[in-house]
Amino acid sequence: MADRLSRNLRILLMRTISLVLVLSFAFALCSCKPNNNDFDGMKFSKTRTISVLSSSTDAELEKYIHDSVLNDCNINVEFIPYATHGQPSGVVPDLAYSYDYNVLTTYYRMGSVINIASYIDAYGSSMQYLTDLLGEENIHYCSDDYSEVWYLKARRPYNETRITFIRGDWLDKLGLEVPSTREEFHNCLIAFRDNADLLLGEDASEMIPFMVDNEPNVSCKPLIDSFLDTNIDEMNVFTQGYCRATQPGYSDGLKVLNEWYLEDLIPSDFNNIVPDSKDAYLPIESGYVGAFCGQCDYLYENGDNSHISSLKANCREANYIAVNTFENSEGEYACWSEDYIEEYSRYVYMPSTCSDPLACLVYLNWISNPDNIGTMDSIATVKAFDHSTLDDYVLTYYGHYPDLGSIDSDDFRQAQETAEAVKTIRVANRCVRHNPTVFPYFLSGEIYMVEYPGSTAQLACDAIILAEGEFDDKYPSLFEDYAGKGAGSLYSFRTTEWEKVIIRGDMRPF
Repeated sequence: MADRLSRNLRILLMRTISLVLVLSFAFALCSCKPNNNDFDGMKFSKTRTISVLSSSTDAELEKYIHDSVLNDCNINVEFIPYATHGQPSGVVPDLAYSYDYNVLTTYYRMGSVINIASYIDAYGSSMQYLTDLLGEENIHYCSDDYSEVWYLKARRPYNETRITFIRGDWLDKLGLEVPSTREEFHNCLIAFRDNADLLLGEDASEMIPFMVDNEPNVSCKPLIDSFLDTNIDEMNVFTQGYCRATQPGYSDGLKVLNEWYLEDLIPSDFNNIVPDSKDAYLPIESGYVGAFCGQCDYLYENGDNSHISSLKANCREANYIAVNTFENSEGEYACWSEDYIEEYSRYVYMPSTCSDPLACLVYLNWISNPDNIGTMDSIATVKAFDHSTLDDYVLTYYGHYPDLGSIDSDDFRQAQETAEAVKTIRVANRCVRHNPTVFPYFLSGEIYMVEYPGSTAQLACDAIILAEGEFDDKYPSLFEDYAGKGAGSLYSFRTTEWEKVIIRGDMRPF
């Protein structure tokens, strides 16, 4: 009896000691988490330390950021450089970024990325610079569910809508009014073509009334978008709004481009011109292009190396006017927003190993302050950086900030205002908690990633080069082939998702 009691006491003692050790360990873990009561909305009373991933290593910029953030926010910033092949060197940073949405989403589902929604809710009023720069759209870009924010999408600080640029000096020389409709624009292109000798002299054979490349869905986006139905219902936005090509009206835009192709208003070899290649921009810089579509900063970014600077060097009197010329059935200028249109996207996130999410957010808020950006921009300008170096430190945006550096010009502001006048149609994902338009193309056990993404461009090019009188007869078969390369299955897949989520309320990932 005594031995049994003694054994039980030993067991109880061992369990008690184990419990004490577990609790002690738990308390130790809790004590590692920072107490945010010392944050007054701008600055911490006790110094915090965070590590931030950076693709560049510039001592002057890093010193400015480190010293300023320490002074303004009481945060000690340590920069973690990328090693070879884009992998962080040795230490996982508290604040990182990725350009691969799918990988980042996979990490989140594995629990390797922090959901920062609660921090944004609790401290949003202290993050004014961050929220002003990103806006609700980029802060909640990853999901329509506001309780989930596993990354912040960096943004260009100016409108990304594509608009039309037309040679203002050519309009003046020919006595033409600035166009505001598709018909007026078409008439201008015809005038450019018919007066090539007057406008270009001995280079008349180089005339390109309207520049188009082998991705017409992008280079002619304002024209194609003008034929789409802005009153499309929510289900069809989800099931076919992701690529536009399956929507009614899309083919009408291609038919107009086919007519313009047959009228020699676009390059005869447009389907061999790669976007952003010399074949695409040298004709503009050489003064041979009457009009083209692009984002509002296209001509003006990169200072002395900008396209407009090169054009002025070749043709002093040349100038482009930013216009909206493609009205839709409602008489509006509209742009359909699609992820794949964006040339560049950065997703800022905090790995699950991040020790201080609030300090990271405070840092992002500081880095989004226009005054701080201006100072860093000045440092970059003096040192003649490639501007991507500055982008590596200012994580929340990329490209020249408005009214900073060489992009500060009246022509650029006019282009910005033109872009702001366009109504944006967001192809939002309202029914599943995933990125609005980025879906893995794994359907019915087959992988369409090989053919599908490029097939939309191929459909457009093949339709535009059809011979006169062939469009109505041959486009249906072109579209059928396009659908067979993945678009049809993707449409069926998204229709199934709509039924599963909206009708049945099943929110589980596909």
